[in-house]
Amino acid sequence: MAEPALRLRGICKRFGAVNAVDGVDLDVFAGEIHALVGENGAGKSTLAAIAYGAVRPDAGTIEAGGTVGLVHQHFQLIERLRVWENILLGREPRAGLRIDRVRARAIVRELSERHGLAVDPDALVETLPIGIKQRIELLRELVREPAVLLLDEPTAALAPSEIDAFFLNVKALAARGTAVLIVTHKLAEVMGYSARVTVMRSGKLVARFATADTSADAIARAMVGGEVPALAARAPTQLAPRLTVRDLRSGAGAGALGGVTFDVAAGEIVGIAGIEGNGQTLLADAIAGVVPYTGEIALDGRPLPSGMGPAQRLESGIRIIPQDRRHEALVLDWNIVDNVALGRQRDPPLRSGAVIDRAVAQRYAADVIERFDVRPPNPQAIAGALSGGNQQKIVVGRALAGTPRLVVAYQPTRGIDIGAATLVGSRLIEARNAGAAVLLISFELDEIFALADRVYVMYAGRFAAEFARSAIDRGRIGALMAGG
Repeated sequence: MAEPALRLRGICKRFGAVNAVDGVDLDVFAGEIHALVGENGAGKSTLAAIAYGAVRPDAGTIEAGGTVGLVHQHFQLIERLRVWENILLGREPRAGLRIDRVRARAIVRELSERHGLAVDPDALVETLPIGIKQRIELLRELVREPAVLLLDEPTAALAPSEIDAFFLNVKALAARGTAVLIVTHKLAEVMGYSARVTVMRSGKLVARFATADTSADAIARAMVGGEVPALAARAPTQLAPRLTVRDLRSGAGAGALGGVTFDVAAGEIVGIAGIEGNGQTLLADAIAGVVPYTGEIALDGRPLPSGMGPAQRLESGIRIIPQDRRHEALVLDWNIVDNVALGRQRDPPLRSGAVIDRAVAQRYAADVIERFDVRPPNPQAIAGALSGGNQQKIVVGRALAGTPRLVVAYQPTRGIDIGAATLVGSRLIEARNAGAAVLLISFELDEIFALADRVYVMYAGRFAAEFARSAIDRGRIGALMAGG
């Protein structure tokens, strides 16, 4: 058998009391797509970072047959630079002593066209949505033509059509001899594109499969150590309107809202399906009170004027699960206790006179940790040290604590494993069953179909169609998302 392009032997890594990686052996061969799966906190991202050289192992050996590239789960971009500057940083073409900017832009355009990942070379990264930033991360590694390519949740922010195009290019890379290791929680991608699967749980390697000889259910059981729990049962839908939106307009140019009208009832989940960049972010931001708008937003018949800020909307019972947990939802240097308290610090019983009641804050954090299975279950753990999935559990748990009147859930399961995604979906259904109105914005059609009572398709800042749950048509919705 050929020598592996990447060979890991006896890899161990501890962070304090946590055994993140515990004696893992792994081979990845040239020309194959190898999937690495497991629950959030299983050690997958740590293992990838060790293979790349970004994290030093406590024990073990690493052998690679060429350059190793890593696309990080959390973006490593320089926000104030342009797209081409990020992609070619350290590899800029020269014209004498100066950077050849014309040639640099041409390289990025050719690279993005070849891989089906469209970007504007001159755009400032800080102005771009999360999905475009994901593309830049991918292109920054692809330009190096690595012998081993490590992909850590590479499709978490891509639309379905972009995912298909992305994997066509990954398959082409593998066909040219690149060894690809993909860390993912999406079992459809595992089954559709990988040749072999390695499963980690609690830092250990617990199973290996040839993809052709196994099933998504078998992989899921290996990931969680048993059967994956089912979604919570759905109570009958209540019909009293909770959120009322009329002729909502905001922004300018691509992605602007062009006059959106809809309702979400108390006790209902309404899903917004669409490719990223079609107005979803402005819709969520307008409801949250962080962007100006015209038109009407009302909660239980009470208008929310454009000038009403996020704090007042929070007090009115609106809860937001933002799409970008690290930049919009968490203070990464704070512990779980303080992050769970964030946004509730003005309200009794958390607020006691002029100070925060730490005992109450501890109880809030303990409740979120228990209800959402946050790992490690330590309220003092620093948010930035947790896996992406456990960070997301904190964000969702905070939003669903108490009795929210309206929950705007934007990509609530982005980057989390199947067990955690099922848990989050169940908690959203429980909030809906308790009388909350839930607006679910997601680029995962399976998530929309599993949770929503009604579905709107969003295209070019408007709603192209509405579907009742009983009339959902995947093919029709996919065509509408693409402008059909």
